[in-house]
Amino acid sequence: MSADLACFTNVFGLSRKDCACVDPIAVGANVSESGLYLDELPGLSLQLLNNAQDCGDGGLWDMLDKARSSAIEDTISELGACIGAGTDARRQDGIAVIGQDKNAAKTAHRLNYGYHGIKIQTAKVRGGRFRVIAIATAFKGTVPATIPVSVYGRTEYDGEVPLVTYSLPAQSGRIVWTDLPEPLDLSMSELGTGNPGYWIMYEPTAGLTAMNSECTCNCGGFKPSWNESSPQYQSTNQKDGFLWAEWCMAAGTYGNDLERRSEWGAVNPTQGLLLKVQFECDIRSTFCPDSPNYRFDEVMNVMAHTMRFKAGANLITQIINSTTINRYTMTAGTQLEALRDGYNKTFSEGIQDYLCVKFSEEQNVNSYGDCRRCKDRWGMRRSTILS
Repeated sequence: MSADLACFTNVFGLSRKDCACVDPIAVGANVSESGLYLDELPGLSLQLLNNAQDCGDGGLWDMLDKARSSAIEDTISELGACIGAGTDARRQDGIAVIGQDKNAAKTAHRLNYGYHGIKIQTAKVRGGRFRVIAIATAFKGTVPATIPVSVYGRTEYDGEVPLVTYSLPAQSGRIVWTDLPEPLDLSMSELGTGNPGYWIMYEPTAGLTAMNSECTCNCGGFKPSWNESSPQYQSTNQKDGFLWAEWCMAAGTYGNDLERRSEWGAVNPTQGLLLKVQFECDIRSTFCPDSPNYRFDEVMNVMAHTMRFKAGANLITQIINSTTINRYTMTAGTQLEALRDGYNKTFSEGIQDYLCVKFSEEQNVNSYGDCRRCKDRWGMRRSTILS
């Protein structure tokens, strides 16, 4: 998992010293969001690190930067695994199809409006990802070889300009699936009021009718519905095979005025389109705030210290394994190993005994993200409402 979240940028600096005994300090090496610096760990010094570097490794500052990057990766991995074991997912990750084809061969639907398609309203999930990975066409009558299908966002943000348009193949009386060239990521953390909304629409041509694909076949058990006053994704009740209903509402829709699409109705038939969607929640959002304060937030400050100790352990491993021979590395091997063991012990204690415990507590589990919930200690799924 790549440490690509902005909250981990410059958690601690590499050094704030401009030492004549080493190469000039690299640009940005003295930037630290926490006020901590890697070379100021007890037992480390720039001169020691500079003497231990291998030829051709990119220099001292490259070595320090790699140690920091590896430490961030290690922290993310260890903390994610620990929190994952100590909490439950609020929503199940997976792949599902919006649109059932059980009754598709029944009476086709006439397409009497300027635009027809599917509308989606997702839950607001910090750390959530909702992706469309394939779209199917399901039409009868006079069916063109390809049908342009456009994806629109909310009117107040995007107006009549589509986010993207696909040219999808179609055949009369057949459901034809097309994998998208690249998965279409739809944001679930839209700012402002209201939930993220999307419309997947086409303009019907003369003689075109839609096969009877539906959001639900009304076959018993849970039935997905469109209810903006009580969205189905807010309930933790089991969705009986409709995994997508934990993440969004979906319905067929149609209208003539694209600018007023948010006012269009919701119907069960999906208007000749089916969607294969993938959803997941990034556990890193549980411990990665939008604007971390590594100096004065106690928990985030402990995270900075914890990462720095791991980076120190990584550096000592590089020194021990170095092919560069000098008097210090030849005579102080035991001391270096003891120092590394101490760094790793502090790192493990920071993860297991403090950070994991803090981020798994009920009052903290969703301080920054919406991916996790407290583990049910009684073996029963809670019936609370998801925020």
